[in-house]
Amino acid sequence: MNGPTVAGGQQLLVLYPQQLSDTRRLIEAIKGDQAVVLHTSQVSDEQAQRLIDFACGGVEALAAKVHRIDAETFLFAPGRAVVHETAQAA
Repeated sequence: MNGPTVAGGQQLLVLYPQQLSDTRRLIEAIKGDQAVVLHTSQVSDEQAQRLIDFACGGVEALAAKVHRIDAETFLFAPGRAVVHETAQAA
C-alpha cells in the first residue's frame, strides 16, 4: 500500500470517506497495524458523526487509539503505536 510513512517506516493511510462502508478500510488497516488519518471534510456533519461513531466502535475492539486533530480530522493508531501530542503555542 503506497502512502505517507511515519517513524519506523510504517505506512500511514489517509482516508476521505464518502459513505459508511468506506470506514471498513480503516478497520482493516488498523488490523494490519497501520495508522489512519480520517478526514470528514467531504461529507455532511451528520454523515461525519456516523462515520466517526462506526470507526470508533470498530477500532475499540482492536484496542486502537483515537486522537482528534481538528473538527474534521482524526488519527486512528494501532494499540502499540506511540503518539506524541504537544500543546499549541498561544
